[in-house]
Amino acid sequence: MRRIAFVFLLLSGFAFAQAKADVTLSVDATEVSNKIVHSTVSISAAPGPLTLYYPEWIPGEHGPTGPIINLTGLKFTAGGNTLTWRRDDVDMYAIHLDVPAGANRVEAKLDFIEPGPGERFSSGASTTSQMACLNWNQLVLYPRAGHTDDITVTASIKLPTNWKSARAEAPLTSSR
Repeated sequence: MRRIAFVFLLLSGFAFAQAKADVTLSVDATEVSNKIVHSTVSISAAPGPLTLYYPEWIPGEHGPTGPIINLTGLKFTAGGNTLTWRRDDVDMYAIHLDVPAGANRVEAKLDFIEPGPGERFSSGASTTSQMACLNWNQLVLYPRAGHTDDITVTASIKLPTNWKSARAEAPLTSSR
């Protein structure tokens, strides 16, 4: 669960637009050997306009390096209906859609194409047929929030058959 803290860091600094967002991230990495990862993001939402964001500023990269060029296959649904969406005219990391009356969640399906050799930062080559190093920020969309405490993220991952998982642990607080 501590890897989710990375996603929380990405969310700080946004103006408050919706109360206590709940995000469920389900990652299907069974095709990672083919350099594609599928993601389903379920986001609590009220009926009306909704703007979702793909992470642009990645901690530790000192610039707007979110690998949006590798994002593909976007599809949004709510209440069993496919939603139309559009990119923001200025901010390519922002996606606008309308949540229909009666719906309280939006489901986003997306694919992330793992980059080849020579790409850098968070989009650097990180998969082979035997190993993958996945970053949550490559696989998630999130709503605008006033504070990281206003978003709860629950994540799961499905790995290829016979693969095992490991994760880096880092303290959530620092001491001096």
